[in-house]
Amino acid sequence: MKTKLLFATMLAFGVQQTVLSQVDANGYTTVNLTTGANYQNRVFFDFSANNVVSQPADSWDIAFYRNSSMNFGSRVNDGQNIEVYQASTVPTEWDNINIANIASWGSPLYNPDQTTSLQDGAFEQGTATYGWGEYNVGNHHVEGKVIFVLKYLNTNTYYKFMITDYFGGYTFKYAKWNGTTWDATQTKTLANGTDDAFFNYFSFTTGDKVANLEPPKANWDLMFTRYWTFYMNIMMYRLSGAIQSPNVSVAKVQPETQETTTAILPATAAFSNNLTTIGHSWKPTTGIYSDVVYYIKQGSEYYRMYFTQNGGASTGNMYFKYKNITSFLGTTDIANKKASFGIYPNPTTADKQVTVLFDVKEKVNSKGNVEVYDLSGKKVYTTELTNQTGFYKQDLNLSHLSSGNYLVKITFGGSTETKKLIVK
Repeated sequence: MKTKLLFATMLAFGVQQTVLSQVDANGYTTVNLTTGANYQNRVFFDFSANNVVSQPADSWDIAFYRNSSMNFGSRVNDGQNIEVYQASTVPTEWDNINIANIASWGSPLYNPDQTTSLQDGAFEQGTATYGWGEYNVGNHHVEGKVIFVLKYLNTNTYYKFMITDYFGGYTFKYAKWNGTTWDATQTKTLANGTDDAFFNYFSFTTGDKVANLEPPKANWDLMFTRYWTFYMNIMMYRLSGAIQSPNVSVAKVQPETQETTTAILPATAAFSNNLTTIGHSWKPTTGIYSDVVYYIKQGSEYYRMYFTQNGGASTGNMYFKYKNITSFLGTTDIANKKASFGIYPNPTTADKQVTVLFDVKEKVNSKGNVEVYDLSGKKVYTTELTNQTGFYKQDLNLSHLSSGNYLVKITFGGSTETKKLIVK
């Protein structure tokens, strides 16, 4: 077994994480990632760099989307265990908000987990056109119309909050409930800024922006954190799992053998931009599912991953394995090289006879071969290809195979291509 040490050093407010990565016999890298006891950190992972960045989960309260001047939104920190209530749609009632009326404010609002948009947060669930505000056609600002109250379930703390204006940055105000009345209102403005991240982060405790809480947009694919979901169609519940970057799409396959050298890429339609396609779906009540596999598309690269351990709240461990399968899929391997091939018929007919159509562009010194694998990775057929040029065919007798899905892998002149075959 090959082993490599990846030292991902994150000087993120004193939090450092060193990840020991191992490569197993099937070529999968093992990532022993932890969010810490009680999920005290949120952790970003980048497949292409095999890199981890860990940040304290409770050092901020509100995040403001700053990806572009024409795109706005926000998120509430689920790591702080917050419920958001729409207290009023009349901005002039700011001084009259009373938490004794919380029962009349309706159901709490949460950052949606079933969405493709990072900036679609709890405040965007308010009743104004843009959740918290309305667009002014005269000055092109989004002007705040909704007053919210944030209830911190862990500490029974309350803040009232309102985004009053957006125009290339956010102006907002807030005040803390001291048990009897509201403290003095604080008003802040955060410009979008130029750093290459999705959000600016703000802390009510420090009254200031919290810097460097997120890697650059291109430098993370999955964020392991806490979030609210409508659990088992019964109630809102705060779970832990993976939120995917808007830069990737994910396909979940179940059932599928996890430990295998082979891979069949799901159909394009199976890939989703839903932020919680992975989410917590790999975790049953205890342990992990042993037949769930995820395929991640990152630009032109494809990764296959599956989870191996769920430590729960006591450790926050979320261990998984992954492998870059782009070259194995043959998506770029055979193009403009020495050969190409096809298989016919596919699916097979009842006699399970298959013909390989093989177009050799130039003669090479080495011979080629055709290999057939079942979905567990077991080689069930192999034959040699003759060394010649031009277009020809070679028949395969697969009558000994059971009906099902297989992978046909052809190798010739240093090039490899893999195709899916359905045996009837």
